[in-house]
Amino acid sequence: MKLTDIFNVRRNKIVFFTTFVLYFLFYQYVDRILLVSNVLLPQGVNVIVTTSTPVPPSQMPYPLWGPFLAITTRYFDWAMTPLSLGISFILSFLVALNVTLYVALFSLMRTRTTHKLAVSLGLLATSLSCSCELFTALIGATVSNIPFLVSIAFMDTLGELLTIVAGVILTISSLVIASEITGSNPFAWMKWNHGVVPALVFTGAMFLIPSSETFFLVRIIDGLLAGGIWGYILSRKLTERINLSQGVRKTLFLASVVLVSIQFLLFPLMPIWSFSAVSLLAGLLGSLGYTSLKPWVRLGLLHVIGWSLIMPGPISLILGSPIPFYNITGGQAILLWITAWIFGTPIAWLAGIQYLQYIRDKMSQYSLTPSQLRIPQRSRTDGLTWIALGGVAVFSQIVFFMTHSAYFLDYNGYDLVFLETMTLSATGLMIAGLVLMGYGGYLMIKSRYTIPKINRKYFVIASVAYAIVEMLVTKMMIIAPTGYPYPPVLLLTYGEPMYAPAVTIYVPGIIGFYLYPASVLALIASSVLSGAIWALVFQTRRRNLGSLTAFSVLTACPSCGLSAVGYAVTSVVTASSALMTFYGDLGFTLASVGILVGLLVYVIKSTTTCRVDVTKIRQS
Repeated sequence: MKLTDIFNVRRNKIVFFTTFVLYFLFYQYVDRILLVSNVLLPQGVNVIVTTSTPVPPSQMPYPLWGPFLAITTRYFDWAMTPLSLGISFILSFLVALNVTLYVALFSLMRTRTTHKLAVSLGLLATSLSCSCELFTALIGATVSNIPFLVSIAFMDTLGELLTIVAGVILTISSLVIASEITGSNPFAWMKWNHGVVPALVFTGAMFLIPSSETFFLVRIIDGLLAGGIWGYILSRKLTERINLSQGVRKTLFLASVVLVSIQFLLFPLMPIWSFSAVSLLAGLLGSLGYTSLKPWVRLGLLHVIGWSLIMPGPISLILGSPIPFYNITGGQAILLWITAWIFGTPIAWLAGIQYLQYIRDKMSQYSLTPSQLRIPQRSRTDGLTWIALGGVAVFSQIVFFMTHSAYFLDYNGYDLVFLETMTLSATGLMIAGLVLMGYGGYLMIKSRYTIPKINRKYFVIASVAYAIVEMLVTKMMIIAPTGYPYPPVLLLTYGEPMYAPAVTIYVPGIIGFYLYPASVLALIASSVLSGAIWALVFQTRRRNLGSLTAFSVLTACPSCGLSAVGYAVTSVVTASSALMTFYGDLGFTLASVGILVGLLVYVIKSTTTCRVDVTKIRQS
């Protein structure tokens, strides 16, 4: 049974979709894309729908890039673009996923607990962790709520960076919670000697932090992390030689607390470099005494630190102006609290995870079992759902490119960052759609046929061989290239979706590569399918040389022949037929993969058919 089966439970579906819809609207509101206010409209007009931007498209702020649509009523004004809707969708999906996993984890904990107190503590930990996830996603919406800083390009870059930070933290969180539900410890692989590398990284980062008062919190946190890791490594080394008493350890911890407090109290009087030095010493002393504290004290301390760093940011958003800190005000205070928000989120999240781990280890035992979740059997139509979703994603981006090709190709009309963002967004959605379609096809095949075990050795050999052949036929790899006047490595960052970003790597006279998303996906799909087909045929028909040869030719035909034909056809079209080049090559690629899928189904059917030897039955 897979972890995804959790979402087949009715209660979890309701939690997921309710959280997703509510948070989607909430995020649109906080990001100031959806404005709720009394709008004065002309007499007799109740709704205004427009596709005209208030300023030129190249000057629109992030994330309102791309085709624009605004709906204005007497009660709200909602502006949207594919990019703004996509970002809201992804972050809302991650938040709903995390909340659903937390609810599932709490349900398992409640049903298998050995202490009544665990239910209350589990509810508290789940609430804190869910709140942390809600605040994490809001990091991506902070730019639209802060005053203008430096330049439009800086604001756009800051918005993109914060969105990525929110997405990464939420993704890691979902993976860790999923591992918690299965009863595994995601930090079990971490050993004390593994801390040398991060200790060196955090120590080196101390010399890269800008010398500005705005980043003093970054210096303090970085120094504490570096000193704490070094202290942890040192304590592991000294355990065998020196045994510090509990009193000494607690004294060292109190000394570290005093050093950190002094930095905040004497902030205006301390030079910038001293924050790193004092924090490094505080982290070193604190790690030696931190382990002497009781588990619940350590968890409470982490929660206090994490939420103390998080809350000034949201409070500033609510108040409409940043909370000043000594002489740091205005735009500098905004950067201060944004950095505090970013650093505090992982700390609060880690405290919540360790809190749940503590309850699991000390007060309850749980595991993911079908009887607890009451999971219904998987339907044969589940694959069609994924194929439909993937098809909508791919088709929507094809239509988008057909109607707004200038958003991807017109360098004279739009900023380079705008073109790159539109290309990456459309390409990412199409890749996700194709992956969903492939996953749906896999579910349909799996629900109808029993896939035999494939010999890994045969599969790897066949896949690599077909991949090399296809790269040569489709010109993805060129042996001994000559006459290449460009740099050895050339990156193309914008252009047609699925054909950009692209990279060319050439070593004159030796080898050359031209890689782009469509070619890489086609290469992976065709080589994996071809390898699976050939391995199955070789396992079952190795004694029949004619059959093996026939399947080898058939397998090579779609993966190489159609790709070569597509390459030839799309190479001779005129430069003005960009759409023909795009959809012609893509069509040949999909046809190649489709033929390979058909061959794979035929091979699976022929290898899993039950055959009865009548002669042996008669002899018996």
